[in-house]
Amino acid sequence: MPKIRRVGTLTQSRKATEKVIQNFLGLNTTYPYTQLRDSESPSLYNVRLYARNASDRRVAVGTRKGPAFYSTPVGETVDQQQTTTTSAGSQSMTTTNWVAKKFTAGATGRLTKVELNVRTGTTPTQHMMVYIYSDNSGTPGSAIASSSILSSSITSSYAYVSTRFIGSPQVTNGTSYWIVTAMQSGGTGTYQWSTTTAATTAKTSIDSGTSWSSTTFDLNAKTYVSTDKAVIGGFRYTPSNASATSVFATGTSLYTINESTGATTAIKSGLSSSASDYAFTQSNDILYYVNGFDFPRQWDGTSDQVVTNAPVISKFITFHKNRMWIVDKNNPTKIWFSDLGDYTTWTSTNFIYAPAPKSGDPITCLHVFQDNLVVFTRKTKYVLFGDDPGNFVLRQSSGKRGAVNQFCVASDPNFIYFLSDEGIYRYNGSSDELMSDTIQTEIDNIADKTKVAAVIQNNYYRLYYAKTGSTTNDSCILWDILNKVWLRDSNTFIDKPFTGESNTLYECSSRTGTVFRAEQQYSDLGRPIDFKYYTKYFGDGIHKIFMRRVIPSIRLQTQPYNLSVNIDINQQNNSSIRNTISAQSVGYTWGSGITWGSGKTWGSLNTSIPTVIAGTEAYWHQIRFEQNGVETPVEILSYILQLRTRRIE
Repeated sequence: MPKIRRVGTLTQSRKATEKVIQNFLGLNTTYPYTQLRDSESPSLYNVRLYARNASDRRVAVGTRKGPAFYSTPVGETVDQQQTTTTSAGSQSMTTTNWVAKKFTAGATGRLTKVELNVRTGTTPTQHMMVYIYSDNSGTPGSAIASSSILSSSITSSYAYVSTRFIGSPQVTNGTSYWIVTAMQSGGTGTYQWSTTTAATTAKTSIDSGTSWSSTTFDLNAKTYVSTDKAVIGGFRYTPSNASATSVFATGTSLYTINESTGATTAIKSGLSSSASDYAFTQSNDILYYVNGFDFPRQWDGTSDQVVTNAPVISKFITFHKNRMWIVDKNNPTKIWFSDLGDYTTWTSTNFIYAPAPKSGDPITCLHVFQDNLVVFTRKTKYVLFGDDPGNFVLRQSSGKRGAVNQFCVASDPNFIYFLSDEGIYRYNGSSDELMSDTIQTEIDNIADKTKVAAVIQNNYYRLYYAKTGSTTNDSCILWDILNKVWLRDSNTFIDKPFTGESNTLYECSSRTGTVFRAEQQYSDLGRPIDFKYYTKYFGDGIHKIFMRRVIPSIRLQTQPYNLSVNIDINQQNNSSIRNTISAQSVGYTWGSGITWGSGKTWGSLNTSIPTVIAGTEAYWHQIRFEQNGVETPVEILSYILQLRTRRIE
């Protein structure tokens, strides 16, 4: 009888393959999963690779930092308040016991701040979360904004404590909303919010907001509404004879910011209401600015006036070879330049066309680079050589990509980075190099490329934009110049960024007239940062793989919280296997109250003890590291995968 050989039987290989992932290569949203390298990610948000500052601990993957308060939003005023102490009491909140206060907006605008009369209860170990909810038939509906109050800001005595909203949700006069509070997950203890019987509109929940119960009290709080107008231009004015100050435009006015208090002061009002962008530059201790509707203006730190004899209205302005350069708004291929060292004299022959009068390809940016003036149009670019009208030569660059607007263009000593209609390029003075190949799907998801804004700071080219479906900037992609990888941030309501002395980054709001100091804390002005780092899918779609172990190595933190390490199988996108590991460092250190001879072991753990996470059998596996929180940074050193491949015999 002939021997029968079984075909297609799955048998297990003898030895598991071990993958140690230590080198991370950033975002790749374009290539098929089968072409990604082991250390590339098809989906990451709010991640930074490789800490650089001397004070930072070196890790492979870490949570980004977010902006903090710098200026008071323009027009911010108290809208609603409940401050009466009639039959005052206290309402406690925990991670599961939530508290909600109803309020009805008395003005239409952006809700930028609330103040709550709160105190600590029984030794809270996490921060207080503050949410704004819509109203659903008299109960909290869905969250429209989130923020927090740090535990260090809350004392044992009642006091009004502020929290701000970077998303600044729009509220409408006469419409009801809810302020909802709880303790951040992972914490223990309680906070308390003061109550009053002057009204009975408050709600409580014992199941983390799933269901709500009525009460016989109201809660003490104040709401603040600001003008619904974004910043449309900003600049760091650094005169040699006075202190530096930040200047920004919103609505029809130009403002300065008090460095100590954040208060804003209008230095010029009555500017054009049609202006949507302001461009700034500085020369000889004088700030110059244009907006495309008013004649070029200047401010010397005291007085604001029109640039004397400015020939045309312009939306572009720069200084090159000791001359001021502007573009005629009504003839958008005509570049005017002033006399040498005299910005008030404009000889009638001081102009150049790029490339010709009314060519149909308007100028989008003037940018000085490598001692030449680079003139971007929408379709291409030109380079102006020479240092005097007698030897000025304008030539089309051999790198022919154009820029979508002047605010997407930023440079370092080696390259100009810019967004064209096709993608993000860098220009070395001769040729263009496409940079966005691996994130082209993200570029295609930009709602309006003409509204983007960019800056280079700390070796990152940052491009802020509105994703499809959004009307204001809410996203950011970053090119890591040193590590040559792409990163992506979410919930960044930022427009018109600029840098100052010591390479400080200032980010302007895309929703209100306010400016933030960037990268100050592990939250977005109090809003939780949503950290996500997904690995590539391991597998080939043919052989089943048994994932025996996932062993992450992370830096431990002082805050009590868990890091989610989930597994998605067979590209179902549902994280069917869910795991958590503690990210809190434990141990006894100086100042913790433990004395010599107590029998305790000194020192706290710095890195996690290897935690084994069991997997399953599937054709594809993806590991998902996730954490959403305030001051809960994730720091991943590496991870190990142990895979056992099935084979067909």
